[in-house]
Amino acid sequence: MILAETWKSIQNDSMEAFHKFFDEQWKRCFSISYNLLRDKEQAEDLVQEVFMDLWIRRKTLMIQNPEAFLTQMIKNKAFITLSRTSIPVRNLELLENLHKVLSPEETYLHEELHLQINHIVDKLPDRCREVFILRRYDELSVNEIATKLGMSIRTVEHHLYQATKLLKSNLNPVMLLLIINWLI
Repeated sequence: MILAETWKSIQNDSMEAFHKFFDEQWKRCFSISYNLLRDKEQAEDLVQEVFMDLWIRRKTLMIQNPEAFLTQMIKNKAFITLSRTSIPVRNLELLENLHKVLSPEETYLHEELHLQINHIVDKLPDRCREVFILRRYDELSVNEIATKLGMSIRTVEHHLYQATKLLKSNLNPVMLLLIINWLI
């Protein structure tokens, strides 16, 4: 297996092998990262971080299939990136679409996280929840929500900010760690 041989060379500090591996895998890794994040710069940064991490940990990683391992690292980093960035609509949608590239076990953990998000949304104050649901599920713009509910744009933005803040502060870090550790 060529990749396994390349990995052995990398573990023996061969920069040439690492550059070859990088050149062979970068485009594929970028594609996976971009499909998950939908942001070119973020995807490029993520791939760069993964390769740097791979080089730093090369002596301690016991990898049977470097390509599969690299793919999993990209998915893990993307998940971490999405879970740490602001939660508004875009990132929740991306998290929901993550199931398309996850195994059944990973999908189960993702669904658990989704249930946790829904549980937190259910605990939002009534008006805040209503604004969040209109924005998140009905995909109304801030202006449309303001008109529909008879409130100012600033008030709608405030409710969305409060909902996002509450989601970020109440997402169970243990669940996130469990998912991340299981995936790694």
